[in-house]
Amino acid sequence: MKARILDSNVKVYSSMEEHALSIATLQEGSEIEFGGTKRKAGKQWVPITLSTGQQAFIPAETRIYIIREGSLMQNGVEMHAEPSAGSLIKQQLMRNSKLSILQVVKEQGQDWVRVRDTSGNEGFIPGDTRFRLSVQKTKAMGRKNMISGGMWLIAGLIMLFSESSAASGSGFSLLGYGALIFGGVMLVSGIVQFVTAPA
Repeated sequence: MKARILDSNVKVYSSMEEHALSIATLQEGSEIEFGGTKRKAGKQWVPITLSTGQQAFIPAETRIYIIREGSLMQNGVEMHAEPSAGSLIKQQLMRNSKLSILQVVKEQGQDWVRVRDTSGNEGFIPGDTRFRLSVQKTKAMGRKNMISGGMWLIAGLIMLFSESSAASGSGFSLLGYGALIFGGVMLVSGIVQFVTAPA
């Protein structure tokens, strides 16, 4: 999963050892790929992937904002250069515009959402803007779909076997076929999601 660092000067370590070497420092706003929290010697760590592709770790207490993908549910949304209604309007965003939601900030009592469009342009839109969030692919969700798909396949096989045993020659159960097809699709999609998801 992708996230944005909210703290300044976050040290990055080469391993989870007590005296691990600090190999880099992430500034506020840096974007990372991260995995599930791990514990070693009583301390929690978050595995990350640096822009160079190197695997590293940051302390679990580091504040991050998980980046989500979504699309606008309304027309004529103004993207501002700063989190203020009086700041420069960079562009007008139309309904169904696809955006990465990078951070939520509060300015003068109002929430603003920092976003990035598909061209890489960043700016701020009002916090009450309506979004449709995309379902984020994770290995955990892929694993869940694989298990569910496998269970549907087993259920379909049981129904078909029971039907053919109880009434030989009467044909296969439509319900059993439906369970087999549904389970197969879910299993394959789960495998694809598990293989392609970053974490």
